[in-house]
Amino acid sequence: MDLAKDAYHELKTYFRHFDPQHKRENEIFRKLGYIDIQHLAPRIKADVLMAIGLMDTVCPPSTQFAVFNKIQSSKCYELYQDFGHEELPGHPDRIIQYILDI
Repeated sequence: MDLAKDAYHELKTYFRHFDPQHKRENEIFRKLGYIDIQHLAPRIKADVLMAIGLMDTVCPPSTQFAVFNKIQSSKCYELYQDFGHEELPGHPDRIIQYILDI
């Protein structure tokens, strides 16, 4: 995936501790596929405001847009071009204003 370099660090740790020869790798990834958040997006009924950091290496933009595109309720997003998986300046105020406007 585009910027994903930190997104799956926990998987490496899991395999190192619990399956060092990756004998259950296919099983593990099949199970993880069931919890991909994009599969739950159609269940969202509330209005949605997403913040997307285009340099996010934990939750890459491609995965965030995969979810966003499947949301069927009213939605919008704010792009932070130079930010990753971190606090986004001014976004807490944007959230409050978004809620007040609903």
